[in-house]
Amino acid sequence: MVKKLSAITGPFQWENEEVTVHIPYSAAGVSTIIVVISKATERIMLLDVGDGATRDLLSKGERSFIEAIDLLAISHGHFDHMGGLHTLLGFLRMMKRSRPLHILLPKGCIEAITVITHFRKIYSETLPYSIEFHEMLDGAVFGTASFKVKAHQVEHFGMENIDEENEILMPAVGYTVRVGKTLLAYTGDTRSCKAVENLVCGSDLAIIEATRRETPRSKRRVHLSEDEARALGSQAKDFLLIHRIPIVRHERIKKRLRR
Repeated sequence: MVKKLSAITGPFQWENEEVTVHIPYSAAGVSTIIVVISKATERIMLLDVGDGATRDLLSKGERSFIEAIDLLAISHGHFDHMGGLHTLLGFLRMMKRSRPLHILLPKGCIEAITVITHFRKIYSETLPYSIEFHEMLDGAVFGTASFKVKAHQVEHFGMENIDEENEILMPAVGYTVRVGKTLLAYTGDTRSCKAVENLVCGSDLAIIEATRRETPRSKRRVHLSEDEARALGSQAKDFLLIHRIPIVRHERIKKRLRR
């Protein structure tokens, strides 16, 4: 059952008898964080940690997540999906987390790897918990007592991956997450491709990026359109569309600036 609390950027919430999925915020080019909570164990998995992720986790006024987080899974290295990683690691250090933290990321995701390795090096003498990252190739699996995760390579690139003649896909994955008998699917950022169709098909909940309002004609496709995302969602039992481009009311901004 989906509880949609606002129109474009969230928050959104979905739950059944086994799992609660809470998305405090998701906007293309800003931030995305998805919180998956096992009802049986009360453990937490985070899918992406964009800017403000720690603030969003604290927004309910609870700190239980400090020890409850089992896994953190990053879909790719763009800032709106892992820009809050350093802050979260720092907050967990400050609050003296004691449990090991496992981070899943695409093979070769240099942005996330750099943050993690430098954080561990800088605070090696004062870090109360261990941080292990796992580079995930297509089909790689990782599990805890609460979450069984599989990586699915999707097709995504950014301006740093394009020259005049070629496009080079960046390390990017979507994830399926099994919690009990419930299967969740998260596309990450991707253009339309067979891999993302296979990822979503048959899931109990598909969390799908829907960045573009209309399907562009350009051959160099970076994101899904809303129509493509809804077509994908029809292959799941239920779906949520996230990662929209936020609506900016320019006239409101101008009025505020005049004050």
